[in-house]
Amino acid sequence: MKNVLNLLSVLTVIAFMALGTTANAQKIAYVDSDAIVPEMPAYKRAKSEVEAYGKQLQKVLEGKQKDAQTYYQEIMKKAQNGDLTPKQEQDAQAKLQKMQEDLQKEAADADRKLAAKEGELTEPLYKEYKTALEKVAKANQYNYILDKKMLLYSDGGIDATEKIKTALGISW
Repeated sequence: MKNVLNLLSVLTVIAFMALGTTANAQKIAYVDSDAIVPEMPAYKRAKSEVEAYGKQLQKVLEGKQKDAQTYYQEIMKKAQNGDLTPKQEQDAQAKLQKMQEDLQKEAADADRKLAAKEGELTEPLYKEYKTALEKVAKANQYNYILDKKMLLYSDGGIDATEKIKTALGISW
């Protein structure tokens, strides 16, 4: 009788442990962000604006580079003809070096401006994306949503990509 009670006690503990682990089971889903974000209308607008802004900055830089190239060619021509004094040559060389340094600074500044513009334009769309992730997670009781490219291994699982697209109003 005592053995039967011990066995029942052990079985009861095992049953509670089994019920406890199934009650605490975590629902994990994954999404393919690379299939979602580029389809978002806000992303397409932001990408278009960033490309246009980049072309604008590039055009300004190319104009300044052309000015420096023209000045260099003029100085070389004058130098070959012997039209420059040593002092004028030295001044021209200093001016060319300054133009080159300014051009490099402006190129770096253009890169910073472009990155800032991209951040400014993409921040709202990533907030929208995060809101959709949270909405789908709550609606489907997912404890975690991972990005597909971060998974080292997956054997099936819950792909929530289409649910996120639907939440964002992206037709598929």
